[in-house]
Amino acid sequence: ARVYHLARITLVAVQSCCLQGHSLAQCLQGHSLAQCLQGHSLVQCSVSCRPMESFVSHSQGPTVLEYPEPESPEISPQEIPGLVGQLSPGLDELGNDQPPAWTSHYREKGWTLSSLFPALVWMPSYVRCIRGRDTEADKSAMGLLTYSLKGDVISGLTVGCMLVPQCLAFALLAGLPLQTGFYSSFGPLVVYGLFGTFRQVQPGPAALMSMLTGQALDGMGLLTGESRMAGAALLSWGVGVSSVLLGMMRFGFIVDFMSHSVMNSFCSAAGVTIATSQLKHMLGIKMPRKEYWWQTVSYLVSHISEAKGYTCALGFSLLATLLALKQWKTAGNADTRQKHPIWRRLPVDAKSTGFRILKLIADLSSLLAVLIGWLWGFAYRQAGIDSVALVGNIESAGFQFGLPDSGFVSSVKIDQFIVPALVMTVVGYIETVAVGAKFASKARYEYDSNQELIALGLSNIGGAVMFGYPTTGSFSRTAVGAMFGATSLMSVLMASLVVLLAVYCITPVIELLPLSALAPLIIQGAISVINIHEFQVARRASLSEFLVMLATFVVSLALDVKYGLLMGFVLSVLKTMNELANPNLAVFGQLEGTTFRDIRNFPNARQLSNAVVIRMDARLNFTNSRKLKEFAVRAVQIREAGGNKVEFLVIDAKAINHVDLTGCETLESLAEALKSHGQQLVIANLKGPVSKCLHQAGVPESLRKLGGHLCLSMEAALAVVEGTSQAVEEDQELSELVRRVTMAKQIQYATSSPHVFCQGRSPFQDGNPILSPTRVSV
Repeated sequence: ARVYHLARITLVAVQSCCLQGHSLAQCLQGHSLAQCLQGHSLVQCSVSCRPMESFVSHSQGPTVLEYPEPESPEISPQEIPGLVGQLSPGLDELGNDQPPAWTSHYREKGWTLSSLFPALVWMPSYVRCIRGRDTEADKSAMGLLTYSLKGDVISGLTVGCMLVPQCLAFALLAGLPLQTGFYSSFGPLVVYGLFGTFRQVQPGPAALMSMLTGQALDGMGLLTGESRMAGAALLSWGVGVSSVLLGMMRFGFIVDFMSHSVMNSFCSAAGVTIATSQLKHMLGIKMPRKEYWWQTVSYLVSHISEAKGYTCALGFSLLATLLALKQWKTAGNADTRQKHPIWRRLPVDAKSTGFRILKLIADLSSLLAVLIGWLWGFAYRQAGIDSVALVGNIESAGFQFGLPDSGFVSSVKIDQFIVPALVMTVVGYIETVAVGAKFASKARYEYDSNQELIALGLSNIGGAVMFGYPTTGSFSRTAVGAMFGATSLMSVLMASLVVLLAVYCITPVIELLPLSALAPLIIQGAISVINIHEFQVARRASLSEFLVMLATFVVSLALDVKYGLLMGFVLSVLKTMNELANPNLAVFGQLEGTTFRDIRNFPNARQLSNAVVIRMDARLNFTNSRKLKEFAVRAVQIREAGGNKVEFLVIDAKAINHVDLTGCETLESLAEALKSHGQQLVIANLKGPVSKCLHQAGVPESLRKLGGHLCLSMEAALAVVEGTSQAVEEDQELSELVRRVTMAKQIQYATSSPHVFCQGRSPFQDGNPILSPTRVSV
């Protein structure tokens, strides 16, 4: 009796039907208890596998339910939510038992305290793991990368030693006082360590963001060190706030709108610009900051006679050392090293002590270059050579906290601030995701792209209150950290401690460091992002893609990298629109059975004697509807010109996953044009959403009046062409498909809202669903 009442509740809350529309019910455990007496879409109890046929009576008309009236107490309305909570109403579009978790694929997770503050989750798990008390949930969340305190400490200290010289070099690149590099390397790391979800990403100053910051400050007309620090902090505020807002609005998908080719050419142009800007320190030429890349090149060429030999010797020697160590590090396995004329003279066995020592030197090459540069500069000073420019006085007694002065903020033009901030927001996020996703995929752990936007935003805000400039994830430091065993964001917190010690301990030593010892670090990083191979691949694979990359590269060098990025984005959109407006249209021939192929690629494919089969590989919408109609009419005319009597035009809609109203009208217009010549339109291989859209637009009725047909498969279309199929059967099949799509929407809504009930009527009463559908794909 209780099952009977629960069945009635279930039919109101979650309606499931067999293929002919007959209602089904479920038991307390979610197992199906009813089955259509005619055997349609069998849904049985997974325990007994025996249908309870007394619940349902078959009817050829609308659904008719006959419930035997058992003797049982009434179930009060207050009991309903509790009883329904015991059910597992998740059914797929065919009515089969399925866990309700499937609906989570179509819904975004809501914000929770643990999702906004991931440290609440991973830190307790981290402690349990290092104590050997990790749970199955902890192991599942860790993926293939098990937490290791030893690995995090070693990698954090290593990355910190790498970050100290790099942050000074990147501050130099941005045209900021060198202590700004320290300010940008402590607060952002601490904040990201608490809010980030990429366990191995090492945030902080990076070459690309430093260059964009310098260009933005130049655009604001800021020349003094104090004003540039205030401007950099303001930019960091702008980047932080915009990142947080985008993350809260779940705009993590913006990374998908920037093509790989555009980003590659953008980064290559940025690498060339960065490397060129540091040549003045390598050559010892005093040069004011230039707005454009070509102005920098022109000035250096015209003043090459002012280059200082001692400075060149120091700078280019360190650069050669850095590049050589990197080449050795990426030389490959032992066999490859044995064949190299130089590397074979060095240790090649990865397990040998010499190889490990050399590998450590290569990983810490930035720190090594700074140490050599400092000693080299010290030797110059002892020899009385004072032509080598030094870093000079660093006016810092530690970290500073505050906000840019209100008077300064009001003096900055809004367009000079907003545009660079938005560009750096997008570029910084893309760079971080590109770095982090690679390592997350390798270690099989999950990350949240929207939370990453929030984490980057908060870390930049944390840097702004310390007068730092915008930061992002660093590929080189992340790679080194991962290699030294980083397993969590604890390594990021360890790296911040190294920066903290450097600020209060080694500032006087840094003041005696030659500028030409920092410039090679920047140039090496810039060279690493220049990828000529991608241009070569694009030229061979896609001329249009190559032209987009070339235009992005040229504009970035000629004007500004942000204009180059904008140019690449616009050209990519235009290219995509052009491809959508000019889809691949092909005439198909039959090979064997119902296998059809493009006659351009399969000349032996046989065309049907009384029909033309074409296919369109795109969404059918207003941009390409005219092209489809013109191609179809032309294909029929060419076939008839060859002496064949064409009675049918078959459109294989297998590659069409959406149709808009213009597309629907085009199909009706095409059917009308064909009918005027005694021909019929047959549309085959319809997908569920397309079929539903056509039915809602009334296309089946219009086609039926014009002698056309809609078919689920090519087999059905061939049956129509051969005259062995009935239109009624086709309509029943399509109606079934449309019902499945609608049913999936109802089930998905009901399972996401299990306590929503319809008073006094079925969700499908009178054939009209009264539950609001949400998006789902079938």
